[in-house]
Amino acid sequence: MPASHTPRPKPHEPVAWLGGLTPKQFMSRHWQKRPLLVRQAFSNFKPPVSIAEVFDLCENELAQSRLVKKGPTRGRDANTRWSLAHGPFYKNKIPKLSDPNWTVLVQQVNTLLPAADRFMDAFRFIPEARLDDLMISVAGPEGGIGAHVDSYDVFLIQATGRRRWEIAENFDPTLEPDVPLKILQSFRAENDWILEPGDLLYLPPNVAHRGTAVGPGCMTWSVGFRAPGLIALADQAWSRHLDKLTDTEWADPWLGATEHPGKIPDRLLDALASRVLRSLPGRKAVEAAVAQVLSEPAPAAVFDLPKRPLSEVSFRTRACQRGLRLSPASRLLYSENRFFMNGECISPPSRKASRHILAGLADRRGLSAPDVERGCHDPELMSLLYQMYRDGWIVYH
Repeated sequence: MPASHTPRPKPHEPVAWLGGLTPKQFMSRHWQKRPLLVRQAFSNFKPPVSIAEVFDLCENELAQSRLVKKGPTRGRDANTRWSLAHGPFYKNKIPKLSDPNWTVLVQQVNTLLPAADRFMDAFRFIPEARLDDLMISVAGPEGGIGAHVDSYDVFLIQATGRRRWEIAENFDPTLEPDVPLKILQSFRAENDWILEPGDLLYLPPNVAHRGTAVGPGCMTWSVGFRAPGLIALADQAWSRHLDKLTDTEWADPWLGATEHPGKIPDRLLDALASRVLRSLPGRKAVEAAVAQVLSEPAPAAVFDLPKRPLSEVSFRTRACQRGLRLSPASRLLYSENRFFMNGECISPPSRKASRHILAGLADRRGLSAPDVERGCHDPELMSLLYQMYRDGWIVYH
């Protein structure tokens, strides 16, 4: 498979990197159910991001990078001294590839590098609302972050070098004390494999696993998925709704005198509770707030504004010639005729054909030149796309 392009799977067609399963079969048999190992899922894989580029990202303040080191052990389950440092790092702070017992991890690589974002297309048979990020780890011999459990789904792709993966579906959740990582104190593998370049391992949530580099030059790509917790999701959704409300002064001219000032009058409590209940959103408002939350970009995402923005007329001409694509950090989602982008509600064009074009931008993360040309006669659509361009949310192909 060429490194520059990852074909986007179709639901009913067999896919090599799913072991010949169709996306529909994978979702019904494995998604959130059981692991899947695929040897040579990406045969002759040439990573579009090199180890040197990963180290360059470690110096970038916009990248979320970590350096994990572990002390020497006398056995696989012996107590280990772990250290954790957060980037950015200068390259001279990163151990040599031949040095043992270290790992560098960089998250949200897909929001920083277009080539990494395009690689994510391989997994876009899963709704974008659940897709989170591409994390890349580079490790020296025996490097890893210990046995741990994730609350989300993950595809682990071996890019270069080799890594041993050990997993267990039944395990003791007790964590090691006094270490900066959530490492299982006692881990016994039920299965283990050594992955070669191009191999893929899918793990559903709550499967304990430990990855250990075998030899130098080990680079692993982890495609992770969002798993919003109820409390966090509700908090963000309610906050968005409350921000839209207009506060009004309270009035209670009917309030009477009392001999028991510590007691809340029944009528006062009922009136205030009723006022709060009336402020709660209906289902449509909750859905819109949740969709806005799902469309939020990564917390550290930065959008590059055009240094010398074109006029709207020039933008339209160039877009019709070259086409458009979402910036790597952008998220564009839709539900029926409602559109949500980077945490905001987007007012869609009134024309059905233009909304279809906008949905195509969300589905394919890009529009070809003919796609744009079909919508260039709709001022609403072109004005919307132009504003996205001015905000750095879309760029030219």
